[in-house]
Amino acid sequence: MTRLAPETLPRLPAAVRRPAYARERLQIGHVHIGVGAFHRCHQLDFVDDMLEARFGPWGVLGINLRRPWIAPALKRQDWLYTRTLRDGTRAETRAIGALRGVIEGDDAAAADAAAQALAAPAVQVVTLTITEKGYGLTPASGALDETNPDVAADLAGASPPRGALGLLALGLERRARGGAGPLTLISCDNIPANGRRLRAALLALIAATRPALIGWIEANVAFPNTMVDRIVPAPQAADIDALAATLGLRDEAAVFGEPFRQWVIEDRFAGARPPWDLAGVEFVADAEPYERIKMRVLNAAQSTLSHWGALVGHEFSWQAATDGALSDLTERMLARETLPTLPEVEGMGQQTYLAASLARIRNPAIRHRCHQIGTDGSQKIAQRLLAPLRARRARGEPAHDLECAVAGWIAYVAAGARRYGARWAPDDPLAGLVIARAESAAGFTELARATLAIADIFGDDLAEAGLAAGVAVHLEGLLGPDPHGYIRDTLARQ
Repeated sequence: MTRLAPETLPRLPAAVRRPAYARERLQIGHVHIGVGAFHRCHQLDFVDDMLEARFGPWGVLGINLRRPWIAPALKRQDWLYTRTLRDGTRAETRAIGALRGVIEGDDAAAADAAAQALAAPAVQVVTLTITEKGYGLTPASGALDETNPDVAADLAGASPPRGALGLLALGLERRARGGAGPLTLISCDNIPANGRRLRAALLALIAATRPALIGWIEANVAFPNTMVDRIVPAPQAADIDALAATLGLRDEAAVFGEPFRQWVIEDRFAGARPPWDLAGVEFVADAEPYERIKMRVLNAAQSTLSHWGALVGHEFSWQAATDGALSDLTERMLARETLPTLPEVEGMGQQTYLAASLARIRNPAIRHRCHQIGTDGSQKIAQRLLAPLRARRARGEPAHDLECAVAGWIAYVAAGARRYGARWAPDDPLAGLVIARAESAAGFTELARATLAIADIFGDDLAEAGLAAGVAVHLEGLLGPDPHGYIRDTLARQ
């Protein structure tokens, strides 16, 4: 089938929106690290809206340091691709034009080209979607994890850089030497105070490798906190085939997501600020309350439903969210135990936001696999589940449902152990450690204690007997023969 490309755009169905600006005149002013499905369905969607409202030098150049590589498919299409928003049986497709290239690879040539892009004077902003583990931070504290292989290599001066932080350090060094001017680095990943943590981690790396650069960064680089939101599953071959049949053109880089989107950024830029507000981006003084609500409600619901969902046999998160017992227990946990730990934010009323979040996860057109959401759970649960759990414990308030959600993550990973059937191979940097403890623990109480003692995840305040006893009860039920029945029984207990 003919591929999507500039010359084939006129063949798209009339209902498909196309870029309403001159792509060939776009200059690169924005670099993005991590050109995955989320970036293509979220930030680039906003950028295209902005360029249609006010054309300017804000074309996007992407950088990918890790497989899967997407550049070959995109290059064949002159970097055009489609994003389709689905809600039930409704779908809306547009062609996105703001992406103008992708530098991709894990070799010296790719690293050199990427560093040169970061040092270009015309580039004013760099955004990142590299997932929680891409920052090389210890989940419990947010400190740079010097045991992380990429971090360790970059601390030792690896050439080419192994991780995103090493690449940023190299690019900023070249930018400073070339007098290219200020730059704003914008983390768009689900980590608490993401801008502040990015700054701290990057400065820690640079202090060990390029200490003379620190003063220049402090004077010329901004790290605003942000919150991003849109549910974007990994594209599946069947989705791409079905879209091709609808469009009459094949797009190997197509992405699919829900209609809802939100992007909140602190208004702290070192240089020029793209007019993203023309596309609906919210510039605010403090993004952390928005981030806290989103991670402790929407993201916590996704993680909880996916861990429990996998354990009871659901493939997709929407199936878990429409399973009455799982959905009701998740909603009760969030309403009764999590919402009281959250700030009030204008435009994000707690009960309304909770109901909307669950409704979004129930969208059957968004086929997010439980195992995809369950990936890297050790990097996610600190902010999604452990933060409200700590808040409840600090007040002397019960958190039985949150304990069940935490047990859900432990059980999800422990299910990879032979003694629990080796049901799947959890994709998590700390899965081996948890599975080893699951194999050796004498019983569920010992498993709970041993797992809660992993300080990189749980810190040093959660490995105490009372919490371990409660988590152990949940582990026995969730890893037993009838986890669904156990969740029903837990819901029945008030």
